[in-house]
Amino acid sequence: MTEIEFKVVEAWRQAADDLGIKFTSPFTVAILGSSRVEHIGFVHHFGRRIGTIISVLDQPSSLADLVCSHKDEDYYISVLSPGYGKYARRHFIDTLDDWQFFAPDSERPAWYTGKYWGQE
Repeated sequence: MTEIEFKVVEAWRQAADDLGIKFTSPFTVAILGSSRVEHIGFVHHFGRRIGTIISVLDQPSSLADLVCSHKDEDYYISVLSPGYGKYARRHFIDTLDDWQFFAPDSERPAWYTGKYWGQE
């Protein structure tokens, strides 16, 4: 893991502690049925039914090639900018709101509004 990827993972760990969400790093998933791939992190219940696999743009973890070709209803793939290497509460909340929450309402964080980018 590069220094930038490490900072992104640490920022998501901080977000998980502060916002009360579940984050796993590293995260291994079976892609396309049989191959197992390890990713730098996973945000549970946001983005898709199971959650969002995160990667970092222009880093070894980048999954930019998979974003357009991967059609899995369970997982969302997000290629984050290196700016996610510093935890900024409002920015992370805005990102999670944009990704949307996919768990039962009883598990919804109090701060969650469900407003996507640009929605008033």
